[in-house]
Amino acid sequence: MTKSARLSDLATMARACTRCDLRTPGQRVVFGEGNVESSVVFVGEASFIRRTDELFNQMLEEAGFLREDVYITNILKCCPRSKPTLSQRATCLPWLRKEYCILRPSVMVLLGLVTAQDILDKDIKMTQCRGKWFKRGNTMMMPVYHPGAVVHNPLRREIFVDDLRCVKLVCDGLSAGIPL
Repeated sequence: MTKSARLSDLATMARACTRCDLRTPGQRVVFGEGNVESSVVFVGEASFIRRTDELFNQMLEEAGFLREDVYITNILKCCPRSKPTLSQRATCLPWLRKEYCILRPSVMVLLGLVTAQDILDKDIKMTQCRGKWFKRGNTMMMPVYHPGAVVHNPLRREIFVDDLRCVKLVCDGLSAGIPL
């Protein structure tokens, strides 16, 4: 079975999930999207609002990525109406783990502090981890600011794009056969 088919099956199961209070009738389930063969996966806390999504696309391009060449997903698969709780994120985390097991990316970009805390260490601070590499198994992970943080503080845009350029260099090295 192909990665796309396995992810489609996983998304179908996620749409049927009722393990937390985020899943209500009519609630939109947002599963990952993009190139399932990409060496890089971007992980956020929850789906972006339109303004953040547009800015994220612009910053991806500035760093040398094309949106269609990467895979983008979130911890939460349901769109929250307010700030997601730790319990809601913990309930959804197994879906991300299953997604990860199918994708097997070489690089993960962790968008925002909450994502870094949920995946790396609950006590980590953005000042300690932003722009630094962490290795988990065969995957290199880099926490960066969340694109929403850039919307609220445009001075972070250059930092965000620089971090993505660093990720791009690593991805290009992998494509050229240079090991991590």
